[in-house]
Amino acid sequence: MQLPRTLLIGTGGVGTIVAYGLKYTGKTTVSVVVKSDYPRVKEAGWEINSCDYGKVENWKPDHIYPTVEAASANGDYDYVVITTKNLPDIVKPEEVAAPVITPGKTTIVLIQNGFDLGRPFIAKYPNNFCLSGVSHIGSHNHNGVISQTQNDKCLISYFSNPTFSKEEQEEKAKEFVSLYSNDRNTISYFPDVKWYRYRKLVYNATLNTACALTRVDTGRLEYSGALEAVSVPAMREVIKVAKADGVELPADVINSVVHSDDGDYFKPSMLVDVEKGNPIELEVILGNLLIVANELNVETPTLTVLYNLLKATQLKLKENRGLVSLPQKRPITDKFFS
Repeated sequence: MQLPRTLLIGTGGVGTIVAYGLKYTGKTTVSVVVKSDYPRVKEAGWEINSCDYGKVENWKPDHIYPTVEAASANGDYDYVVITTKNLPDIVKPEEVAAPVITPGKTTIVLIQNGFDLGRPFIAKYPNNFCLSGVSHIGSHNHNGVISQTQNDKCLISYFSNPTFSKEEQEEKAKEFVSLYSNDRNTISYFPDVKWYRYRKLVYNATLNTACALTRVDTGRLEYSGALEAVSVPAMREVIKVAKADGVELPADVINSVVHSDDGDYFKPSMLVDVEKGNPIELEVILGNLLIVANELNVETPTLTVLYNLLKATQLKLKENRGLVSLPQKRPITDKFFS
């Protein structure tokens, strides 16, 4: 019997371990698209130092491609797994993956941070299943050397597509769990993707964003008073949007989130990106939430201020990376401000 064919796009620390885990099960062929490490890994493969799989030298999946277009030349795929950073204001993932998504056949699996990620994929590919993966893992890639320090735990669900029944989408999500789950990782089906991603937003849309904006860790954010003055009101707004969207979060969710970093001067991912000069996942963490809030007529004054100030931060990050260019001399406009 021919095995299903899986292509993974995004071989960072998380993506490479996902690819290895899929190959480890032996239930699917695994191909990958590699960007910056392509010459090295094509020749020598990856060196993996993993808390799940031990030390693995010179690992290669079934096929390694330098681009999505190159991968598309090798036939259709049953699954396309996307584990890249999600930056739709720079490059839209649904467009990047287009050459390898066969309408009506390919199941799309988004193992990425953020909220409402499935919307653009379902709009573009209405006849394809779109699955959600929320990953909890500690893994980093440094020049083709993977260091995994925390167990690969991933909750798989689906982004609701009106083309398919709930039962069909649930079955497809469980099918992918069976391909990915093995005796070394912890992969499970989670029925309510919207609930779980709203729950993550209570932290990410409020603490992650505030730390990126102020350039301080969560401990210093608390010491300054900004956590209670800015982040906690923002958390209440996330809860209001969730409730209007039919999601009831736990009564103690704010307290749980505020105390989640107790004892640690923790730097959230968005702050780490700013410090490295990398563009931040602003649109999928906060921008998408504000779109939903507007659709549901929920006022979000604190979140809106955070978002608009971070748009300025994002502009500078993109400018420094040569992704946008500004005129050498600032133009003068006749717009009247009052």
